[in-house]
Amino acid sequence: MRVDCWEAKGKECFFCKRGMTQIHDYTYGVYSERGDDTIYYLSVNLSTHSHFQRYFSGCFDNDINPCDLIHEFTRTKITTLSGLKMNGYDLKPTEEKMYITEVFRPSLQSSFQNKVRDFKWIVPEEIILKLVEYDNKPMSSLIDFFLILKDLFPRIDDKKLKSYAIRLLENNVVDLRKAKEYRN
Repeated sequence: MRVDCWEAKGKECFFCKRGMTQIHDYTYGVYSERGDDTIYYLSVNLSTHSHFQRYFSGCFDNDINPCDLIHEFTRTKITTLSGLKMNGYDLKPTEEKMYITEVFRPSLQSSFQNKVRDFKWIVPEEIILKLVEYDNKPMSSLIDFFLILKDLFPRIDDKKLKSYAIRLLENNVVDLRKAKEYRN
């Protein structure tokens, strides 16, 4: 039998005193279909979590952000770090395009901010929607990025476009997450 540990809740845990095994659950937020921004949660055990983390580390080693991929989850036998075969989830990337781009995902910093979406767009949302294809892409210079903005938005004042370019470009990489700012 697996149980929740009460010590994590600041109480005395009678389960630990009896020597019962604790639950070690890890939760992943997932989007299930295009056009639906509802986050569903997949709760996994330590073995599956470790398996996922090894896979994600491999992605990062190959300069791939695993959050930019759509994955297919399957219930199967996985190999643990100690070499044992156990029931768990495996994931593999698909060829589908990302459902929700990173800039539109909720903040990991505060669950309150996610509930009320208490942020303001520093760069207008309409502009960000047209720049999604440039997110996390390198630019040779700030001027090149400004010229892209100028081509896409010829009616917007140059001074505003320059400020948007400066805000969204960091180390010559476009970061659309910087388009919004959370209120305190």
